[in-house]
Amino acid sequence: MYAGKDLIQRELADELDWDQGHTSRVVSKLADSELVVRNQQNGRYQVSLSNAEPAERFADLTREFSHVDFPDILSGLTIQLLYYLDAERTAAELTDWTDASRATVYRRLKQLQNVGIVTKRDTQFALTNQFEELAAFSRSLVRHLHRQEANDHAAGVRLIWSDVDEYLFSCRTEVTAPLFHQTGPEALEEYGIPLLTREEQYYFRSGGRNGLAPEDLLCHLLLINDGARYRSYCLLLIANCDLNADKLTRTAERYDREADIDLTGIVQDLCSYLESKGAVSREMLPEWDTFKSTAADYDISV
Repeated sequence: MYAGKDLIQRELADELDWDQGHTSRVVSKLADSELVVRNQQNGRYQVSLSNAEPAERFADLTREFSHVDFPDILSGLTIQLLYYLDAERTAAELTDWTDASRATVYRRLKQLQNVGIVTKRDTQFALTNQFEELAAFSRSLVRHLHRQEANDHAAGVRLIWSDVDEYLFSCRTEVTAPLFHQTGPEALEEYGIPLLTREEQYYFRSGGRNGLAPEDLLCHLLLINDGARYRSYCLLLIANCDLNADKLTRTAERYDREADIDLTGIVQDLCSYLESKGAVSREMLPEWDTFKSTAADYDISV
């Protein structure tokens, strides 16, 4: 697609040097995701970019860099790499955070270097100054696609945390589709911590998990709300499941890549509080006697 142009689908295929069948499938998928608008006039499909945020960002990029063949560059893996290149990254980090091999990551980074999009300093890769907007485009695209998928299964969706292939969201309705795992306060009942209040429902979408570990649930609780009440829920979960501090910290560090709070720091504070029986206490943690009383209500020994 080219910014500012409405194209007949056949013309679009010619512009991109794609066959008609492939073009139709791609356009249909983009239309379903509300990234393009397709209207039929006189038996022909007219295609234009929608006003969704990633589509508008893409239009800006194609206007500014008309010489760059973005359709050829922006494959699935490239979108993942650009998503993480909002800061300097090593190839090892990019390999760990994507679903590609080290050799494939290096090969794609080399392609981006060859067209001036990526630069390398020592072991760190980064976007060149003129192409920094590509990270924002990739992030807006990923969030848009996550939101569209969640909206297909639930009402009142609000994204809370997202990565390239996983995301946490709240909604007003139950989700029963595969790959969506219930989390948040309601999920605490599975660990012997039933709550009386029924709030919004929370789900974590992930294609690579059969279920959620309690360490994940704890991080989700803090991402949902890092206030005093939710920190107390987390303390109960740690105590009841005897969660290992090192494993909790490693899990928090993974979520911290995309968190707006110091998730790792909060988790370490919670563990220190329990290990010291309240002697080491930070902001928004209860008095030890108060917490002991709450834990006793759930038959949790501290």
